Amino acid sequence: MNVGKTTAMAFPSKREASSEYIFMARSSSSTASSPRIFLRSLITSFLLGIGDPTKEKYKSLGKLFKFPSKGILGVIMPLPIKDVLDMIADNTRRRGCPVPIPEKDAYGWADGLNIPRGGETVLFTGLLYQLIPYIDSLVKYLEGMEKTSVGALVMKLGKVAGKVIDVTKIAGPPRERVEEQSRIVRNIAMLLMKSGVSFGYLYEDDMYSGVLLHDLGLDDDFKEHANKVYRKLKEKGVKTIITIDPHTTNCMRKVYPEYIDNYDLEVKNYLEVLSEKEIRGKDLKEEVVIHDPCVYARYEGIIEQPRKLLAAAGVKVLEVPDKSRSMTFCCGGPVESLSPSLSKGVAGQRIEQLTSMSKKIVVMCPICYSSFLRVKPDDVEMRDISEYLAKGFLEG
Repeated sequence: MNVGKTTAMAFPSKREASSEYIFMARSSSSTASSPRIFLRSLITSFLLGIGDPTKEKYKSLGKLFKFPSKGILGVIMPLPIKDVLDMIADNTRRRGCPVPIPEKDAYGWADGLNIPRGGETVLFTGLLYQLIPYIDSLVKYLEGMEKTSVGALVMKLGKVAGKVIDVTKIAGPPRERVEEQSRIVRNIAMLLMKSGVSFGYLYEDDMYSGVLLHDLGLDDDFKEHANKVYRKLKEKGVKTIITIDPHTTNCMRKVYPEYIDNYDLEVKNYLEVLSEKEIRGKDLKEEVVIHDPCVYARYEGIIEQPRKLLAAAGVKVLEVPDKSRSMTFCCGGPVESLSPSLSKGVAGQRIEQLTSMSKKIVVMCPICYSSFLRVKPDDVEMRDISEYLAKGFLEG
């Protein structure tokens, strides 16, 4: 397996997973450079019953993220992994998303913008920004389950009863978080419009990409979902999609072709599209430290584009030495759905690195934002890049 390349891979066999080759590869610094492969390795270890956290090869993984006492697997053992995976897969099959979301929160951001319905080029949000407040609610619920001995029993009973956990019934996300995410998507659409980009929107046919299914190794479920999304886009006559987050971008551009015959959609990220335009805004005279999402920086090569756009808005960009650009450090996601405590620990380390440079952080990924929000100090300001760009190019 090549840890520097995105591939459509299934779980290795028990024999393969036990080999020194795989564990040595994943115990090195390259582990941090490929969260997707790292996550699949951890899940495989649990499902195949080879996750002994006392073994040195597992302890080395723990040391990578500063968990030397238990080892990396010792940290994430509390939750019943298979049941969490089943819950995510069942929700996606039944509702189209890993967690349920009201239609108004999924598509309401477009109200009043008069974006044409459909067309050959459409804004494909992948719903990830909109889903994040609801995923946060699930993570909070699972975090509580990690701390109680009845957590596994609750998951088992839910499965036996044939129920899919409806996280909106457990704890509805704060309204301000839902509105914040809607505002980010709306800002992105308005930036594209301001730049003269012609595009449409599918509204209720805007679909979740299924990226979490792939990241968690649920390949059969992912293939079924991906083909469903692709068929819908082709039925609508779509030829080009403009994506707005790193995970959806990579999924639609690099992963879908591995699972869909004759895949021919052109995929552009909004930062790539905007950076090709000669746009100028007001000088914000701000200084921020930038967090490069792993997927943008390593898989998609989207590194200079956000810096160019921020500079055009009068924002000076600082970087963490040796832990930025293609050497960026993991934010802790998307392992949060399986081990909130592990995710929190990794996110805390990254926040320490970033705040050593500035108390103002700019992020470009809803998952990164969510991970950091759980651990950042109150005196640290964090914004999505679209907020700075909107302030620089849309206001005044």
